[in-house]
Amino acid sequence: MITKDLLITRISSQIQTEEEYGRTLEKGKLRLARTKYWVPIPAVILIIWGLISAANGIPPIDIMMLWVVGSFFIYMFYFFLMMIPSLGSDSTSSLFDGSSSIQIREFLRLANLLRTVRKNKVTFLEIFWNAFLINAKPLAKGFAVIYLTDLICAGILYFYHVIDLHLLLIIIVQIAVILIFYTKIVMAEPDTPGFFIGKSFSAKKNDEGEVAKLKIWLYISGFAMFTGLLIVGAMMFPGLTLGQYLAEITILPTEFPIILILVLVTQAVIVRYLQGIESRKLMAELNSRHLAVLEDDLLVRVKAAEPDQLDELLREFLLLKMNKLMVQEFFKRFPAYALVPNFLLIGDPTAREVLNTTGDTKRIRELL
Repeated sequence: MITKDLLITRISSQIQTEEEYGRTLEKGKLRLARTKYWVPIPAVILIIWGLISAANGIPPIDIMMLWVVGSFFIYMFYFFLMMIPSLGSDSTSSLFDGSSSIQIREFLRLANLLRTVRKNKVTFLEIFWNAFLINAKPLAKGFAVIYLTDLICAGILYFYHVIDLHLLLIIIVQIAVILIFYTKIVMAEPDTPGFFIGKSFSAKKNDEGEVAKLKIWLYISGFAMFTGLLIVGAMMFPGLTLGQYLAEITILPTEFPIILILVLVTQAVIVRYLQGIESRKLMAELNSRHLAVLEDDLLVRVKAAEPDQLDELLREFLLLKMNKLMVQEFFKRFPAYALVPNFLLIGDPTAREVLNTTGDTKRIRELL
């Protein structure tokens, strides 16, 4: 059982952490301003190398072929770049604190972990889903730039008979699926159902009568099927599209390793810079929301709470704290900001006891 004073202390400490992250976001403005001068460098080098290659008998059309190849590699593997720890950063944001060794040891006790996950599976799924949506939104503009350029390259390749109409249509459809998928992500709101079954379902579900109910379920089924196909097409098919493209084009990427590397770096830098701009805006909004909830709502309620209300308030605090705001940057350049689920908190015996006692407050259908 947590005491009121201890919970107030924890909330006050989290407020300080959020305020420090806010200062990190302010520093991000200057770091992004410095970063923008680095963004054109790979593209300029690629253009210069392309001119040198053209002078040595390598046609520019080959670079366009490799641009399309690079775009699918970036799409499939950019996630791993986001997993690299910050280098040369002065940010203090971290998943680990002074009690992390105890939390990790407790976290690895499988029986404790499984019991907490079983009782809070919808809650944890919601945290994961919200983190996915929030972290994917800032990628949309970068991928849009890359794939709209892809469409131009694919059109030129078709015009010069490098690819046939069938392959051109496959590329167009794949790019359309990816862009629609990210458009859907940008339009989605965390903590709000509607991504899978449509936002208008909540307005329709109160309709009465068998015909109305049938229409509702047909609508839900159709929308869910469309979303499922979209997810599969955007996450599973790019590799198949790339494989078919590589089988059809007249060159191998390994024939021109320097050009391929320059293409990949150029595309990665474009996506990263735009991700930094968009993620800083998004995390600033989340940071302000966290501070408002902690200072103006949760802390006030805790101070006025009775002892039997503390467990529920602790649960609210833990779920907010599990949404850890982080920064990743390289030598104070190319910052990107993210929300990372901090499930190490389950390692805290008090937190685990509260989560096990209260359990889920939502059903899975409320997330759809």
